[in-house]
Formats: sequence, structure tokens, C-alpha cells
Amino acid sequence: MPVFLDQGLFALGVAVGVLGLVLALSLIVSYAYEERTLLALAAYLALMVAASLGLVRAGISETLATRVLLVTGPALVSGLLLWLLKNRQPTRAAQVFLALVVAASLALAVVNVSVPESGMARAGSAVWLVVLLGFSIYMTAKSWHTAASWKWWLLVGHGAGLAVSMLFLAGLARAAQPHWPLVLMLLFQVPPIYLSLVWRSRLLNESRLRSASAEVIDPLTGLATHTVLVDRVMRVMSRAHQSTTISALYLIEVQNWQGLLNQLGAEFNEKLLLEAALRLRRAIGDNDLAARSVGGRFAVVAQGLADEEDINSLATRLVVTGLRIDSPLLTGVEFHFRVLVSNLKLSRPMTLPATQLWLDEVAAQFAEWPHSHRSRSILHVAGRELTLPAGLKIDSAY
Repeated sequence: MPVFLDQGLFALGVAVGVLGLVLALSLIVSYAYEERTLLALAAYLALMVAASLGLVRAGISETLATRVLLVTGPALVSGLLLWLLKNRQPTRAAQVFLALVVAASLALAVVNVSVPESGMARAGSAVWLVVLLGFSIYMTAKSWHTAASWKWWLLVGHGAGLAVSMLFLAGLARAAQPHWPLVLMLLFQVPPIYLSLVWRSRLLNESRLRSASAEVIDPLTGLATHTVLVDRVMRVMSRAHQSTTISALYLIEVQNWQGLLNQLGAEFNEKLLLEAALRLRRAIGDNDLAARSVGGRFAVVAQGLADEEDINSLATRLVVTGLRIDSPLLTGVEFHFRVLVSNLKLSRPMTLPATQLWLDEVAAQFAEWPHSHRSRSILHVAGRELTLPAGLKIDSAY
């Protein structure tokens, strides 16, 4: 029969292709997302194949090598199960169960080497199956409320591999080729476990991204945090005199904030913050930084402005965007923005603590807004000299 019509060889090629794809994807994803469990899965798959070839080359029969690996595979996956489903620290019961899994697996491997396909081997396989099932059920029950839905794919893979292994170890199924039991076990076991680990990796990475962004992104408005604002202002000040364009700082306060809360109710506080942030975004460019400053105030750092006319134009646009009432979130609501404007090119470079103090001083001018400007919405302020605490310096080597 021609090689390309050999059904057994074709099926083996499909199985090897699937497992090879899982191996490659596990290595790629583990490298891209620094996910150790996917790297462990790739190592497990490579180890099983290498052990099979190594035992045969060492003079052990292929059938005997396969039976030993049919015991080793589910035992190793049980260790992965313990690692992934443990609640912070493995309990004493989980450790006892794991010790029983290791002892039962070693005993069954010895029995399969000594008296393969005997009544003792079948009885040992049954005991081994009960121990592994008990361990899996216990770990699932302990992690019922702490592990996400990815655990079901993990259990499906573990259960499928265990079932295939049991069928051949107990003599309930026969294979034409000695390597097929191992191939089938890996084929039923590895892909569901891969899906489980990828799902878990995605959830963990989302959590890591949220944690990492907590310092730079305000979770309610999506604007930059005050920490990012201070850092950006310091950097802009340090480069202001080397640039041919102008940068400006705009501090924005909602003058009618309390009136809106009295009108709509205190429960609208978050919606008002979100709507104010959305309107500010409409007025600025892609390279401008919008931040939520201390309290309910906002700030914009605009770069690439041509002259004073550009500074005034953006300030006017910020005021006007607050008056828009075509919002789907809070229709008909007007925000009376008051804007403090400071030309950052006229300011001296500062260290980070000094920049924070300078921003606080500029923001304090909302409370000192001149009586002659009460009816106005825009006030230009100049950076005044600061009286800094001992140890703080204005000049920066940044």
C-alpha cells in the first residue's frame, strides 16, 4: 500500500501535527506573556516524547515504556492541578493527597514493569484511578469559589487523559501500535489543558494591566492621574526653552459643580465627573495630556502651540465644550468651566517635588480668583517664585 494511503500513518501525522502546534503555541504565548504554566505544559509535552524515545533507545520495550508513561503523565498533571487550584497555600489534606498520588503512581509503575498486564496490574490501576479522582474532586471542591471558569477545561483535559490511560492500563482497550496509547493520552489531555492555561493567562494579564495602570490612569474617567500630570509638567518645563513651540498648562474647575449636585442629586457625582472628562477630551488634541487633578478639578497640558493666540484659543474651546448639552450621558447639563492658564515656556525647570508645590500654588488661585474677574471664565497666571522648604531646589538637571 502506498505510504500516503496508510490510514494509521495519516492519523499519527494528524496527532503529531496537533501536539506540535500546541507545543509551538505554548512556547510562543509563554514567552510573550511570561506565563510559566504554559512553559511547563510545553516542557511536559516535550518530556513525554523524549522519555518515550529515550526508554526505547535504552533497550526497554516500546510497550513497557508506554505503560510507564501512561502512569507518569496523569501524575504530573495532578501536580499541575495542585499548583493551579491551591488556595494561597496548599492545605495539609492536599499535601497528603499529593503524597498518595506520588506513592500510588510509583507503585503502579513498578507493578507494570514487573508483572505487566496481570491481575495485580489491573487492581493497582483501579486503586490508582480512585486516588487521582479523589485528589481531583477534593481540589475542585476547595477552589470552587476561588478559581475562575478556566478550571473546567483543566479538569476536562486531566479527566480525558486519565480515562485513556486507565483504558489501556486495565486492558480494556488494545492498540495495533505500541505508541498509540501514549499518543492518544496526550492528544486528549494536552489541548484542553492548553485552552485552560491560555484562559487563565488572559485573566491574570488583565489583572496585572489594571494594577499597573492604577498609578497612571484614573479608573473612573480614564484620564491620567495627578502623578502623571506632575511628571509631565516637570518634563515639559525642563525642555520648554529648547523647543520652538509653546506648551501651556490649563487647570479646569467646574464652577457650578455644587449647583449641579443640588439639582441632580449626590448620586450623580460620578456621572458628572465622567461627563466632564468626556467633554474635555473633545477639546484637546491627540498629543495633549488630560488628567484628573486633586478633587474634582481637571488639568490639560497642551504642547505644540504656536503663540499666545493658540493658548487663548484652546482655553476658549475648553470653556465652550463644557456648555455643550448634546451629550447622551447627561443631556441638557451645562458645565461652567473656569480655566487657569499658565504658559510653561515662561517657567523655570524644576525638580519633581518643586513642580508639585508649583502646581499646588497655581491651583490655589482658584480660591483667590480676583473679584474683577469673577464674571470671566479664563484667567492667565504667571508662575510666581516659590518659597521652598529646605532641601528642595528649583533648578533641575533633568
